[in-house]
Amino acid sequence: MTFTTIKVPGAEAVEQLNAFRDQYPQTGQYPFLIGPDEERQRITEAAEFNQESPEEIILASQKVNLDEWVAECRAELEEYGFSADEMLGAWPGDIIEKGSLSLHKNVLSGRIHPEVFLGQVQIESPWQLPAALKYGGWNDCPEPEVQCAFHQKWHSEFGAEICGVAGDVVECTVERPPQDQQSALRLAWEQYWYCADIVDQGCETISNLAATLLKSPYWFFWWD
Repeated sequence: MTFTTIKVPGAEAVEQLNAFRDQYPQTGQYPFLIGPDEERQRITEAAEFNQESPEEIILASQKVNLDEWVAECRAELEEYGFSADEMLGAWPGDIIEKGSLSLHKNVLSGRIHPEVFLGQVQIESPWQLPAALKYGGWNDCPEPEVQCAFHQKWHSEFGAEICGVAGDVVECTVERPPQDQQSALRLAWEQYWYCADIVDQGCETISNLAATLLKSPYWFFWWD
């Protein structure tokens, strides 16, 4: 499952990504946006520290009990005074801006990079991408098998597919996003346990995150 890369103009990256995504059912080569060369190097180097094969990671992911995994994460936080009520916050109302793909842009200026990389790897389903890249297991970023377990669940429930992977960022497109507040809140809690930084160092409350997920075709994850 060695992934290959293609250098493309940043201004054409999303268009070319979508073209390769359209071809995936025929080619079996799953495409994803990486970003500039330093991000390509980061995901390549990180994978070298994991001695498990992608096949072993996929097999391990099928044994992950996400409810138990979340319960363990919550128990650890509760030792430090975690309060679900405080984390929930108040519903902020409608949020118009639902996000977009961003790995082809400079995170500070928003300007499009002159050149970026697309990756391609032979996998049977998009949720297997973390296994192919051996992605995760550093800082608070979940282990690759946990990554696969979450994304398999979200692919089934929401049609979510990983479309971008950088050194510390995962982006998804979402075919069937939550359509009501209750569903969005349930998903926001799942995403918080998967990637707490998007709340703790981002939108601040579960309700704020849920409002961005409501009817949104894009998801964004980032680990410090």
